[in-house]
Amino acid sequence: MTPHDGRSSANPQIEQALAPLTRTTWRFYAFAGVLLSILAVWAYFVVQQTLVGHGVQGLGTRGAIWGIIVANIVYLIGISHVGIAISASVRIMRLERYQPLARIAEIVTLVAMTAAVMNIALDVGRPDRFIVNVILRGQIHAPFVWSCTVITWYVVGSSVYLYLAMRRDICLAANYVPRRRWLYRLLAIGYQDTPESRERHERTVWWCAVIILPIMVSVHSVYGFVFGLQSGRPGWFNPIMAPYFVLGAILTGFSAMIIVAAVVRNIFPWKEMLKPRMFKGLGIFLGFITWLYMYFLFSELLTGQYNAPHADRAVWDDVLWGHWAPLTWATFIFSFFIPFAILFIQGANHRICSIPLTVVAAVFSNVGLWIMRYLIVVPSFYHPHLPYRITPYSPTFAEWAVLVGTLVFGILFFGVLIKILPVIELPHNVPIRTDRRFVFMPRITIRRNHKRLLLAATAAGGIGMMIFGFSTWQADYAPVKWLTGILMLCSIPLEICLLTPREETARPQRPGAPRVSVQRYLATSVQCRVPAPRLGVASVTRGSRPPVLAPRAHL
Repeated sequence: MTPHDGRSSANPQIEQALAPLTRTTWRFYAFAGVLLSILAVWAYFVVQQTLVGHGVQGLGTRGAIWGIIVANIVYLIGISHVGIAISASVRIMRLERYQPLARIAEIVTLVAMTAAVMNIALDVGRPDRFIVNVILRGQIHAPFVWSCTVITWYVVGSSVYLYLAMRRDICLAANYVPRRRWLYRLLAIGYQDTPESRERHERTVWWCAVIILPIMVSVHSVYGFVFGLQSGRPGWFNPIMAPYFVLGAILTGFSAMIIVAAVVRNIFPWKEMLKPRMFKGLGIFLGFITWLYMYFLFSELLTGQYNAPHADRAVWDDVLWGHWAPLTWATFIFSFFIPFAILFIQGANHRICSIPLTVVAAVFSNVGLWIMRYLIVVPSFYHPHLPYRITPYSPTFAEWAVLVGTLVFGILFFGVLIKILPVIELPHNVPIRTDRRFVFMPRITIRRNHKRLLLAATAAGGIGMMIFGFSTWQADYAPVKWLTGILMLCSIPLEICLLTPREETARPQRPGAPRVSVQRYLATSVQCRVPAPRLGVASVTRGSRPPVLAPRAHL
């Protein structure tokens, strides 16, 4: 691969980083064909569910009205959390060892959140009614409205963060991938690689990372509130549900990131970038989070078994010693105890640095965390407050098809993004061609004062729309108001980076007579008004010696 500026050799680091963009084999197309065939089956059952209802998933009987789809929603949102957390932590704390993993984590966040939103739309049955009832007429005291608000903020903010962090690399990829140069020039939106532009992007992305971390925590906290605030459902009403969900999301996301990093490391020539020491560091952190999760799990089990209300005690007895006991204890042993032992031994021994061991522990942990989501959702429906006969819940083929199709969509979406966008961050010491042949869209310039006014107006408008929406929460279209304010606030980083301050230049002079300044005119007029000295008389100034006059000539 050679850069498209006449040079004969390219930077080997850039060649390795852009390998997915420049080389595509028949294996990728075959793999994509298999995934598309699975998506065709998924689309068929989605249409059936839309036309017939949730009865095709076995959820129309008395019993569990939430099943594996809801468990998968919580699981996917957990994966999306740690992607942006890794990237933000790398930028804030300057973790150079994990820098190659940051961009992969950002893309995993976008993919997982997109798949989660798809599952939410499919779970409600009618996405059109979901949009109308929740977004247009949602009430502020409803946890589902909270989830829609924070998910919108998180998705838009993560997309803005990913684009600004990738903008320079997109512009650089236009020089090295001529087949997609038109796309990269369009996405770069007139990027100019100058020191001022780099500094502006780095500062903006750093602040975006600082702001997006609490938003990330709020997303999974809200989903903990969706379960923890339901006092009418035994086993859910729990004050530690929100931090418990956040910790589970961190554990799920880190285990998923280890798996994704190991897969792309073996597929693409990135073994020198994704080094074994990086996997060992991720494994140590995963082991620590596993230990914390087991502590929270022990606290929850002790509370449910010691002196809980009758309904909660019945749920926990069923989970630990009854119908769900084999699945529960198998998850405890193979997904928590054994992975923690593997990661602890590897972390305590400096001579052991095995990527396969770390990946095996991550796989078992990830599968177990999905099962734990299932055990949170389904067993509670087996113990209703009303005395009616319960139909045992077992996922149907249609439900499994929808779930697997969503995961397949996420894999295909990630594969397409990794073949289009530069996933590994490129070095900053490589110049970028910015002549007319390489710039598709001109940069947007604006006066510095006008830019400040625009930023202030956007911030004031966004905050004002959010306050207006929250203050009129009982009226219709209140969520639209505060969501509009959120979108306005998320556009501020784009305005900072896309709008280039115009350099102040001297005003051009019009053709004609030269313009004379007032100061120069006054100085010239004063000099002209000073009378000339008379002949034979010297003008003496203060502090100077009088000149010696020459004698007059006698005629």
